[in-house]
This record gives sequence, C-alpha cells and structure tokens, in this order.
Amino acid sequence: MIPEIPGILNWAAGRILTEIAPHLPAGYGQASTGTLAMMLVLSAQEYEHGADTRVWENTRMRAILAKGGMETDPPDGSLLMSALTAANNRLRSDLIRLHEAVEEGASADKALEQEILQFLKESADRRRLHVA
Repeated sequence: MIPEIPGILNWAAGRILTEIAPHLPAGYGQASTGTLAMMLVLSAQEYEHGADTRVWENTRMRAILAKGGMETDPPDGSLLMSALTAANNRLRSDLIRLHEAVEEGASADKALEQEILQFLKESADRRRLHVA
C-alpha cells in the first residue's frame, strides 16, 4: 500500500501535536509547533481538493468571460497545480476586469453581474478549509 499525501500530512500533524509539542516549554516554541501542525492539516486538505477546485473555477470563469464577450486561452490540459494556478490567476484578472466593466457600464448586465457574484461565492465555499 502506498500512503496518500493527505494521510501522511495528517499523521505528521498528529505526531507533532501529541508527541513533540507537549515536550516543548510553553510559549513561542509550543505555539509555533502547533501552527506548523495546523499548516500540515490545511495542506492536506488543499492537496486533496486543490486541482478539482481550480479545474472547476477555470471552467466556470471561461464560461462567464465568454458570456461577457472576452476571449480566453484554451485550457492546456495540464493538471499540475502550478499550471492550474497560473491559468486561474490570469482568468481571475480577466474576471475582475469584466466585473468592473459590467458594474461601470451604462447598460449594466445585471444577470451577468449576478452570475459573477454567484461564482465568487461558490468559489469561496469550495476553497474553505476546515480546522476542526
């Protein structure tokens, strides 16, 4: 059996919290160790959902931008997080410009504006990390 990354990160966080942190003196070192463990837990969640979230966001943003008459680069097919994030950043910049244009336009497209706002809400919900 090959262990999955989220399991490894969560195991390491558990070890840090239960076996290392209690042996450190109270104060900065213990707090810093707790923060490190929490970062491992959050990294495990991002590893598990990050690519799926970015593919969904990128697909939705391309559709919204197309409705707004903006052309985008086609997806390159890569599922590397770096490639998905780079595309996501470019698409977000374009979405911001479209949103500004829709808000400032004399004939504001309220339906498109609502679609943008709904996308932003759904995107924030999908990116939510769970601490407990």
